[in-house]
Amino acid sequence: MASDLNHVLLQGRLTKSAEVKYPRQDFCVVSFTIASNENHKNGDNWEKRPNYIDCTWTGNYAKACAPSMTKGREVFVEGNIHQDRWEKDGQKQSRIIIKASDVKMGKMPGEGNNSTAPAAEYPEEPDAASDDDAPDDIPF
Repeated sequence: MASDLNHVLLQGRLTKSAEVKYPRQDFCVVSFTIASNENHKNGDNWEKRPNYIDCTWTGNYAKACAPSMTKGREVFVEGNIHQDRWEKDGQKQSRIIIKASDVKMGKMPGEGNNSTAPAAEYPEEPDAASDDDAPDDIPF
């Protein structure tokens, strides 16, 4: 039987500056939310739909990086999916967060192409003209 796989890679921009909390002495949790666009075709046009993803990152390296994690900065997040579950007023609640194992800082809005990763590794939005050759009955 194969083991489960829970691994996430995301690229997006911080929606606000990261928050640093200390739930117990000598343990730092950096919380942040990224907006990662999903491309969706609407008629002949491509539209970007943002997905807002909550993330947490722990450890000394996260604490050291937190001051540079400001609103608008591009980030590359690697981690796994975690589901929090609780009960409030008799109703079951849950939320999905990404527990980051590594975060790389990218560029700020308006900066040149001096990202931490080569541009070739991160393709641009699909060209709507090149997608016209694809059949319309793809099941996904």
